[in-house]
Amino acid sequence: MAAEGNARALRIEPAIAGVSIVLLGDFNPAILTPAWFVLNELLPKPLAASARLEIAHAQHTEFETDWLRLQVTPSRFIASTNQAPYTRLGDLVGKLFLEILPHTPLRSLGINRHVHFRVESLKNRDRIGRTLAPTDVWGDWSRDLGEDGRRGGLTSLTMTQVSINGRPSTDRVNVRVEPSLAIPDRETGVFVQVNDHYVRDKADATTSDLTSILRQEFDNSLLGSDRIIDHVMSLAS
Repeated sequence: MAAEGNARALRIEPAIAGVSIVLLGDFNPAILTPAWFVLNELLPKPLAASARLEIAHAQHTEFETDWLRLQVTPSRFIASTNQAPYTRLGDLVGKLFLEILPHTPLRSLGINRHVHFRVESLKNRDRIGRTLAPTDVWGDWSRDLGEDGRRGGLTSLTMTQVSINGRPSTDRVNVRVEPSLAIPDRETGVFVQVNDHYVRDKADATTSDLTSILRQEFDNSLLGSDRIIDHVMSLAS
């Protein structure tokens, strides 16, 4: 991964932004505690000592440090952060499964980017929604939706890319756009999430397949996601 490991600059500074890495496979949640991460030199001792351990047992482990949140069940591993540089998240997960737990069966990988950003007004937010999902195609009902976003409009849109050049047919890029519920006024916030999803057949998958992809594609994935997010932002004006 590139040294900076950050996403590109966006035309609107997000109010909230983050990255998560989601793996599906076979995991042992009970061992993945802050102390275990220190023992295996994945986290520094002072950081792990201040971690908030919410739960740790055979079915579910969850803890949070000042920059990392980890949630693990027997079938799902989620590592996330809302703090740049994002490269440390990719480095942590890559080292965990390539060097410390190389025999963990993994079946799919998601590199996920999300932002909540503000626009100037409800009218600007509605402009994004009506560009992505025009109301005039709804015939007479479109008049009932109004023209300023107060009577109706886009509540959730997902676009999916398949047949991605050079990648298996099972891979997907999913983009979701919604009004943000995290922006306090509930009228000027937009939420965009990009899920870059890699799937490998269970019979053929190895840990190194997906973690090698993570290490090789993490920065490019974030750059591609931010190009999409930046374009959505451009629709507000």
